[in-house]
Amino acid sequence: MNAEMMVHPYYSVTDESGKLRFTDVPPATYQIVAWHEGWTVLDKQKAFDVLTEREVQRPVFTESKAWEKSVTVSGNQTSVVNFALGK
Repeated sequence: MNAEMMVHPYYSVTDESGKLRFTDVPPATYQIVAWHEGWTVLDKQKAFDVLTEREVQRPVFTESKAWEKSVTVSGNQTSVVNFALGK
């Protein structure tokens, strides 16, 4: 599993260890939200894949979860936000 993060105009994808990095972010305090679509597949729904032009089965997950943290970015310093995702 990987994650993608976009905060206009910044974009990042997690590395092999789940870390991501933004560079040249202006100093300020930001709210960072980690979101997960759900932990368990409840069902599957029929959907139409426009690329293959075929009907496919799309998983339906349990309720999504979100975790939020505040981080202050100072000029020319590294700021770290860690999330431990769990049920």
